[in-house]
Amino acid sequence: MANTSENKYYLKTVHEDIDLYDRKLAHLMKYETFATEADRNAAARKLNLKRELLVKTAKRLVADGMEFSEKDLPRSMRPAEPSPEEAAPVAAVEATVEAEKPAAAGNRSTRRNASAFPANALGWTLPSSEAKA
Repeated sequence: MANTSENKYYLKTVHEDIDLYDRKLAHLMKYETFATEADRNAAARKLNLKRELLVKTAKRLVADGMEFSEKDLPRSMRPAEPSPEEAAPVAAVEATVEAEKPAAAGNRSTRRNASAFPANALGWTLPSSEAKA
């Protein structure tokens, strides 16, 4: 058996493996074909046992104080969406930001001349005799 050092990178790997088993279970239940429903349940039980061992390991590492990023959590272990009471202040801030944006006229630039030079991008003008011709 390989000797693993249990650090934050190991925890990240465990979280990735849990996410992999979640996807395998979803695929097995939706797309795999089995002769009987009992075969499907047996295969799902095998994957679920392996996943549960990883979940226990991840919970033990977190309980031991291992640091991790919320974005590294598997989708099945992420906290649920915020409740409507928590989401209300966020919606109010987004509405305020939208109200403060100036109204733009289509895709047109607000400046008439994007160039700092009056004639063209190179900054030169034609002599007056050539400009009339």
